[in-house]
Amino acid sequence: MASSNTPIPVDDGFNEYESAVKRQTSTTSKVWDEMTKLECENKNELKAQYNHCKTVFSAKSSSGTSHLRRHLNSCLKKANKDITQYTIANQPSLRGVPFIKNYKFDANECRQAVSIFLVCGKHSFRTVDETGFRHMMRISSPNFKNISRHTAAKDVLMYYAKERDCVKEELAKAPVKAGLDLADDVVVVGKIRNGIKYIKKSGIRRKRFYDVADKSFHLNVTKKLHQDVCVRWNSTYLMLESSLYYKYVLDYWAQRDKDYQMFALSSEEWRNVAILCKFLKVFYDVTCVFSGSNYPMANLYFRGVWKVHKVLLDKVKGSYSFLTLMVKQIQEKFNKYWAEYSLILSCAAILDPRYKLNYVQYCVTTIYGIHASDFVETIISNLRLLFDEYVKKSKSTSSSLAGRSNVSDKNLVDSSLDEHNVNSADFGGNFDESDDYKRYLNESSTRSEKSQLDIYLEEPELEFNSQIDVLDYWSKSSV
Repeated sequence: MASSNTPIPVDDGFNEYESAVKRQTSTTSKVWDEMTKLECENKNELKAQYNHCKTVFSAKSSSGTSHLRRHLNSCLKKANKDITQYTIANQPSLRGVPFIKNYKFDANECRQAVSIFLVCGKHSFRTVDETGFRHMMRISSPNFKNISRHTAAKDVLMYYAKERDCVKEELAKAPVKAGLDLADDVVVVGKIRNGIKYIKKSGIRRKRFYDVADKSFHLNVTKKLHQDVCVRWNSTYLMLESSLYYKYVLDYWAQRDKDYQMFALSSEEWRNVAILCKFLKVFYDVTCVFSGSNYPMANLYFRGVWKVHKVLLDKVKGSYSFLTLMVKQIQEKFNKYWAEYSLILSCAAILDPRYKLNYVQYCVTTIYGIHASDFVETIISNLRLLFDEYVKKSKSTSSSLAGRSNVSDKNLVDSSLDEHNVNSADFGGNFDESDDYKRYLNESSTRSEKSQLDIYLEEPELEFNSQIDVLDYWSKSSV
């Protein structure tokens, strides 16, 4: 008989639970997600079959799972679905839902991103040498190799050159020269182009041409014959200008070179070239001003674009019939641009103390005539809305224009634009509206109720063709 102190075994199910837990913990390796255990006749022998290639392996506990893991990593039939190899794209799909794409490190793409970061943020190239920047790149992209500031500068220039070439390709596809193509047959621009090409094609012929120009015609041969470029219409102007400079030399050359005679121009053709060259000079001068980068241009756009508009209106009604078709085509495209941008360009011009509202009124009057008042009212209305918005956002009222008394101070009229070779008097070549504008001012006067904006508009304009740094003017005027 059992002693009262001897424990009596009780089947409470705990032993069975403990055994199940042990069985579960014995197969916790991840390889079993890819393996299936097989029943064997010999219960002491365990087998496992790989789900992908159906290869059978020993699955004895004494053998471990290392051999199974090695096969799992090397099997060619395994469908790799490891989510760590994927990344969520920053850009949404067409339906607005982010999509998963395969990630692969690209050193060139990463360096291009650094170049964009430096340029867009106006950072110094030395930024790439900073400890903080290198730490950030090491964390965000461990495969990225650090670059020096010199390499960063080279990368920026390289990517700039690529973008520049892309722009050139796009320009080459567009009709940049649609209007000038119409003039080729009329004013024989093509004959001039091919004639210059003929002279410049041979080094001996080119040298002889400049020798004749120097010794026989006493011309300054540092000014060369220009050949135009298909993607730059203003280069056609430079070609025509240089041909007019060497007109007598080209005529002389045609008399002595039989191969060049097919490119020779008659007196009537030379006259048409001169007219076209004078017409294109306005476009060329305006383009040169717009191409500047060392001075503000928002205030200059209106005057330049208006000059182009005025010249087109005058030429389309002019007496030179050979220009009419070309001008009409240019005018048709220009009108779309003018209609879209003339309002905002006008507001910017008014904020130039040389122009103000009077000049804008004068310009639109020359274009719209009796209908100009409606356009002016629209400009004034929008200018006041812009001013009201500025007042709301202004943090200080101490910059009132009413308190300033040095609007005509000579210090404000400086040589800033002169330093950058921009002369307002030369804005638009031979077309200078100064005298006509002065007559307009004497015949009209516009005054209205006063506000800070009105006070500015009522004050006398600065000298019309004076050279002034507009940003410096407003900086000093707001003090």
